[in-house]
Amino acid sequence: MASSDPVPAFKHISILIVEDSMSQRCMLTALLTSMGLTITSTENGKEALSKLNSTPTDIVITDWHMPKMSGPELCQQLKKRPNAPYIIMLTSNSEDEDTITGIESGADDYIAKPYRANILKVKILAAIRLVSMQQELRKKNEQLQTMLENEQAYLKQIQQDLSSAARLQQALLPHSTQLNEHWEIATYFQPAADLAGDIFQCFNIDNDHIGFYLLDVTGHGIAASMQSFTLAQRLASDRCPWNKLDPSLIVNELNREFEDPESMGRFATLMLGILNTKTYSVKITNAGHPDAIMINEGDAQFMKVAAQLPIGVSKKNQYHYQDFSLNEKQKLLIYSDGLYECVHPQYGMFGQERLCQLCRAASALSGSQLIQHIQHSITLWQSHSLQDDISMMIISPIHDNQKRQDYV
Repeated sequence: MASSDPVPAFKHISILIVEDSMSQRCMLTALLTSMGLTITSTENGKEALSKLNSTPTDIVITDWHMPKMSGPELCQQLKKRPNAPYIIMLTSNSEDEDTITGIESGADDYIAKPYRANILKVKILAAIRLVSMQQELRKKNEQLQTMLENEQAYLKQIQQDLSSAARLQQALLPHSTQLNEHWEIATYFQPAADLAGDIFQCFNIDNDHIGFYLLDVTGHGIAASMQSFTLAQRLASDRCPWNKLDPSLIVNELNREFEDPESMGRFATLMLGILNTKTYSVKITNAGHPDAIMINEGDAQFMKVAAQLPIGVSKKNQYHYQDFSLNEKQKLLIYSDGLYECVHPQYGMFGQERLCQLCRAASALSGSQLIQHIQHSITLWQSHSLQDDISMMIISPIHDNQKRQDYV
């Protein structure tokens, strides 16, 4: 009764007997059927190959000497297949050389005739355990392959989404170098990852005024960039009172609306200003951002603005602006901290003072040329390995001699 009810491991095991002797075939079939196994049989190797083409088999028990195709020849053919069955060779040959020949032809085990039934059963059980483990391993590998393919598809979709988000972020940056008559901007933007926590903009408020800002949300990557997206939308010219020409009004409003939904202590530094293109006067509110640099011919100085808290630290904070005056030859450089906090393996941090000295030494360059010069210097300093988001923007008046120089 027990023998007719196979154990679970046997239910998925198929065995093919290849034996030209009918009596041997019947004896093997009866023996293995008594173990609860499902058996098929053929009388030669060619028939076995034909059956295996239509019916996959886990274990093949084959005789050595058979007409049309010997056991070793059958082994060689079977082992060429992708999922070759486990093969047990039966033979009356007992010489060591015959054993070696059988194993070399592809047999996994070898039983010499005459064999005892209990020895054959043990061999079959060992083969079943091995085949079952192989089946389980194959199943797990298939599951793993499916999971890997799903993961790769998911990662591909994420990368596509990141690329789309990066294009959206780029779309929020200035598109034209030309501002009001006789004014221009030069910019550089390089995220450390796919997306940046930096974002900036410069645009005409009216015929006589330019609005500009550069903000830097703590961290970089997706979370920081999403926060910067939100802030940039709120700073859009049609959603903020830029026409009131009061930077502090805009910054106070932005600070009140700032949200940190994950309660991660996230905040943003911000430099926001309004420039009068006729009088060269500038109103600036600085919320924890690095000081801008005023660049004149042969000189560069920090625009010292009283320190105020970054956006998002305290909703009760009241921001104010300071007035500055540029001359007709000065350029204004605004930048994120990633520009000067990059570290050289031997000489340490680049630093703001070195940045100011770099601007002073190259002050005769136009805005676009100076941006390229700074970017090249910073790239060399950090050994071509970007360490943080980098943003910079130079606002400057255009002179006739500069136009001629840029044209040449």
